[in-house]
Amino acid sequence: MKIDLFKEIVETLKNYINHESQKGKNVYIYKEYSNPTKFFEQYSIKVELDKYKEIILQEETKLELGGIGNKSFSLVFPFSNLEIINHIKNGTITLIGPEIKDISEFSIDFGMLILIGGGNINEKDWDSLRQFALISNGIEGFLIRTIPRKFWCRISENIIKNFSFEFLGNAIFYLYKQQFTDLIESMEIIFISTYTEVIDEFVKITSKINNYINEKWLKKIENWKKKIDCEYDWGCEICPYRDICYDIKQVLVEREKIEK
Repeated sequence: MKIDLFKEIVETLKNYINHESQKGKNVYIYKEYSNPTKFFEQYSIKVELDKYKEIILQEETKLELGGIGNKSFSLVFPFSNLEIINHIKNGTITLIGPEIKDISEFSIDFGMLILIGGGNINEKDWDSLRQFALISNGIEGFLIRTIPRKFWCRISENIIKNFSFEFLGNAIFYLYKQQFTDLIESMEIIFISTYTEVIDEFVKITSKINNYINEKWLKKIENWKKKIDCEYDWGCEICPYRDICYDIKQVLVEREKIEK
């Protein structure tokens, strides 16, 4: 992605947040804690890589962020350009909207933007950094689910008393830096809670980033189709031969390993 375009998008987001704050919307700024383990102990919620692969049923859920009946927005954008890295606020968590303790509803509109910068991020790392399983499997009593164009999180009744967006942001920082120790040089998180119009505006402002991500994804699909001589026009996610195709892909991956 072009540097000037990214700078423009980030600057537009920051100006928009400032404008909404001046209009009276709740905007909280939190910082990453230097001693995350001690910080997590205060909340009595456990955070550890790949430790909590739990299913949280609806009847066990105290608060749902996003989901089928709500507006939702999620974007994880890694980048390796050093000029871009300097334009994000490293270690900063911005919350636009009410904190968990001030939310009385069972389900709310929710958005999450994660910017990750590192000079050594390559194409393979780029894909890995965008996966939500890292977060979902690392926080006790917290679950992330995604389907096309929908994203939501469930917070169980067992942890809701101590949970906050400040905690969630610090947990995300911690998990990413545990998993990608040598990659991450700068990282910033923005949460949007309940403000539907803010989510809509974020979708609009970041649309060029999503277009860039979609173009990368389409190129990968086209390259893969050429590799296996696939002539179908539909996307892989709805292809009736997806499972067979996946098995073939695994064979090709193993062959490439042997040839190396």
